[in-house]
Amino acid sequence: MQDKFILIIFIAFLATYSSRLLPFLLFNKKSESKKLLFIQHNMPLAIMVILVFYTFYSYDLSSFENIFSLFLSCVFVLFLHIVFKSALFSIVLGILFYMLCLRII
Repeated sequence: MQDKFILIIFIAFLATYSSRLLPFLLFNKKSESKKLLFIQHNMPLAIMVILVFYTFYSYDLSSFENIFSLFLSCVFVLFLHIVFKSALFSIVLGILFYMLCLRII
Protein backbone atom coordinates (compact mmCIF):
# COMPACT_ATOMS: atom_id res chain seq x y z
CA MET A 1 0.00 0.00 0.00
CA GLN A 2 2.77 2.41 0.94
CA ASP A 3 4.72 1.58 -2.24
CA LYS A 4 1.72 2.52 -4.39
CA PHE A 5 1.37 5.79 -2.51
CA ILE A 6 5.03 6.68 -3.09
CA LEU A 7 4.67 5.74 -6.78
CA ILE A 8 1.60 7.98 -7.12
CA ILE A 9 3.44 10.90 -5.52
CA PHE A 10 6.43 10.36 -7.81
CA ILE A 11 4.22 10.27 -10.92
CA ALA A 12 2.49 13.46 -9.79
CA PHE A 13 5.91 15.05 -9.28
CA LEU A 14 7.02 14.05 -12.79
CA ALA A 15 3.83 15.38 -14.34
CA THR A 16 4.13 18.70 -12.52
CA TYR A 17 7.85 19.08 -13.22
CA SER A 18 7.47 18.21 -16.90
CA SER A 19 4.60 20.65 -17.34
CA ARG A 20 6.86 23.40 -15.94
CA LEU A 21 9.87 22.35 -18.03
CA LEU A 22 8.10 21.70 -21.35
CA PRO A 23 7.53 25.36 -22.37
CA PHE A 24 11.22 26.11 -21.89
CA LEU A 25 12.18 23.18 -24.09
CA LEU A 26 9.63 23.96 -26.80
CA PHE A 27 10.17 27.72 -26.96
CA ASN A 28 13.92 27.93 -26.43
CA LYS A 29 14.50 29.90 -29.65
CA LYS A 30 14.56 33.63 -29.19
CA SER A 31 12.58 34.42 -32.34
CA GLU A 32 9.20 35.91 -31.55
CA SER A 33 6.26 34.46 -33.40
CA LYS A 34 3.37 36.77 -34.27
CA LYS A 35 0.89 34.13 -33.17
CA LEU A 36 2.62 33.67 -29.83
CA LEU A 37 2.77 37.43 -29.27
CA PHE A 38 -0.94 37.71 -30.09
CA ILE A 39 -1.80 34.96 -27.60
CA GLN A 40 0.49 36.47 -24.97
CA HIS A 41 -1.12 39.88 -25.39
CA ASN A 42 -4.77 38.82 -25.53
CA MET A 43 -5.02 35.72 -23.33
CA PRO A 44 -5.29 37.51 -19.95
CA LEU A 45 -8.22 39.58 -21.19
CA ALA A 46 -9.93 36.51 -22.65
CA ILE A 47 -9.54 34.61 -19.39
CA MET A 48 -10.94 37.53 -17.38
CA VAL A 49 -13.97 37.82 -19.68
CA ILE A 50 -14.64 34.09 -19.34
CA LEU A 51 -14.36 34.30 -15.55
CA VAL A 52 -16.70 37.31 -15.37
CA PHE A 53 -19.38 35.58 -17.43
CA TYR A 54 -18.95 32.37 -15.44
CA THR A 55 -19.38 34.31 -12.20
CA PHE A 56 -22.47 36.15 -13.42
CA TYR A 57 -23.98 32.91 -14.72
CA SER A 58 -23.78 31.22 -11.33
CA TYR A 59 -24.80 34.30 -9.33
CA ASP A 60 -28.19 34.58 -7.63
CA LEU A 61 -30.00 37.54 -9.20
CA SER A 62 -33.24 37.15 -7.26
CA SER A 63 -32.96 40.29 -5.13
CA PHE A 64 -32.15 43.89 -5.89
CA GLU A 65 -29.57 44.03 -3.10
CA ASN A 66 -27.56 41.20 -4.66
CA ILE A 67 -27.67 42.80 -8.11
CA PHE A 68 -26.71 46.21 -6.72
CA SER A 69 -23.82 44.80 -4.67
CA LEU A 70 -22.53 42.87 -7.67
CA PHE A 71 -22.79 45.82 -10.05
CA LEU A 72 -21.24 48.27 -7.60
CA SER A 73 -18.36 45.90 -6.89
CA CYS A 74 -17.70 45.34 -10.60
CA VAL A 75 -17.57 49.09 -11.22
CA PHE A 76 -15.23 49.50 -8.24
CA VAL A 77 -12.88 46.76 -9.48
CA LEU A 78 -12.88 48.23 -12.98
CA PHE A 79 -12.06 51.66 -11.56
CA LEU A 80 -9.24 50.26 -9.41
CA HIS A 81 -7.77 48.36 -12.32
CA ILE A 82 -7.86 51.37 -14.64
CA VAL A 83 -6.30 53.68 -12.05
CA PHE A 84 -3.67 51.40 -10.48
CA LYS A 85 -3.16 48.81 -13.26
CA SER A 86 -2.59 46.05 -10.72
CA ALA A 87 -4.68 42.91 -11.04
CA LEU A 88 -3.82 41.63 -7.57
CA PHE A 89 -4.65 44.96 -5.95
CA SER A 90 -7.95 45.16 -7.86
CA ILE A 91 -8.94 41.60 -6.97
CA VAL A 92 -8.14 41.86 -3.26
CA LEU A 93 -9.78 45.25 -2.75
CA GLY A 94 -12.69 44.23 -4.97
CA ILE A 95 -13.39 41.17 -2.83
CA LEU A 96 -13.15 43.22 0.36
CA PHE A 97 -15.46 45.86 -1.10
CA TYR A 98 -17.96 43.20 -2.22
CA MET A 99 -17.98 41.61 1.24
CA LEU A 100 -18.52 45.03 2.77
CA CYS A 101 -21.39 45.72 0.37
CA LEU A 102 -23.02 42.42 1.30
CA ARG A 103 -22.88 43.34 4.99
CA ILE A 104 -24.05 46.94 4.59
CA ILE A 105 -26.68 46.70 1.86
